[in-house]
Amino acid sequence: MKKIGYIIIPVILIIVVFTFLGNDESDDQYVERIKKDRVEKDEFMKTSNASPFKDDPDSFTGLNYFEPNPNFKVSADITKFTTKEYVNIPESDGSSKQYLKFAKASFKLNNMPYDLLLLKQTGFGSMNVIFTAFTDNTSGNTTYGGGRYLDLSFKNASKITIDFNQAYNPYCEYNESFSCPLPPRENHISMAIEAGEKNYKD
Repeated sequence: MKKIGYIIIPVILIIVVFTFLGNDESDDQYVERIKKDRVEKDEFMKTSNASPFKDDPDSFTGLNYFEPNPNFKVSADITKFTTKEYVNIPESDGSSKQYLKFAKASFKLNNMPYDLLLLKQTGFGSMNVIFTAFTDNTSGNTTYGGGRYLDLSFKNASKITIDFNQAYNPYCEYNESFSCPLPPRENHISMAIEAGEKNYKD
């Protein structure tokens, strides 16, 4: 049985990439915080029993990132779906799992409008994770071809900040024993999101 490819990191290392608006950080402070988060994540990958490298930690060479860019931190309008609708999302191992269509996030990048479908896993053993999986024009080139993820942390906010500098690879990029949900077709962003995590190895 393949393992689920979410990155569920202990609370001390959770990277919240969807946040409430209202952050007084300067750009320099923001960049330093992102860099600190990345150092902590590398330490997690190297030492944690929950890491996809736990069976061979010496093989871990550090994650690969674009430089932090505040321009990829955007404000999004959230529209929660009022009726329950489910979708089967293909997994990297050829199987599929059912997810609840939770909400739509609408935002602009380079003055172009985009939407992302936000999903929630359902069924026995689900961890109530709300997330989005997306592809963009870097996918399969400088970033993982199977898409990248952003985790969601909000309750009833109508506006949130989406920070693509926190976009991360699913565990199946590092370890084939994991199975990861693939981004739905409508979650392709038709521009290069040169932010967040790159391919693990060039």
